[in-house]
Amino acid sequence: MRWKLRALLATLALATSACGGDDPPPEPKPEPSGDPCEPHGHIHREPEGDWCHCNKGYLAAQDGLACVADPNYVPSEGFDFGDDGEHACWHVESGPFVTVTASTTRDPRVDDFHTYYTVKLREVDGQYTGTFSYKAFASGNFVVYLSTPDVPVTLVETAVQKTVAPAGTKATGDFCSGLKHMVGYELTDRVQYTLTLGPASLSELGMVIEHLQ
Repeated sequence: MRWKLRALLATLALATSACGGDDPPPEPKPEPSGDPCEPHGHIHREPEGDWCHCNKGYLAAQDGLACVADPNYVPSEGFDFGDDGEHACWHVESGPFVTVTASTTRDPRVDDFHTYYTVKLREVDGQYTGTFSYKAFASGNFVVYLSTPDVPVTLVETAVQKTVAPAGTKATGDFCSGLKHMVGYELTDRVQYTLTLGPASLSELGMVIEHLQ
């Protein structure tokens, strides 16, 4: 009887060995990681599909998921402020007019086309500041026109929390008293930005944001 038990155990051992025994199951292959748009851009993952936001001098490949050199790119010398604020000054007198108030619970939008904004900032530690939402509706040169040069301006690409460096700053032309300062940026269509004004000594200022065409 004992030899039958030994034979049974040997048979089970052989079967277990054939099936892999206690060897761990093969590990699944890792999912692709990293950003396919790097090093010349970064990925935007959105419900309607992923796309590459490419750096200056590069454009999205045909499949949209890589940044390649733009063969037609010509480096610019300085930032072109266009008419130096003449058109923006027209909106100071003619509107349309919108008032926005900074809040701690939301970032009010300031991306209406051709609009003069009265911006009310909130007090923080004896000074005034405010954060607002701006979505570019085209790619190219944009200018933030302000009623005073005494207010710091910070622009951040919201999705990746990357600060966008100004492409230039300049006083406006002598077209109106309502706008005195320009800050130029190179922005990208469909990208959401966060605009912060301040801290400053002023609680209210005028602002127009225009796309230079």
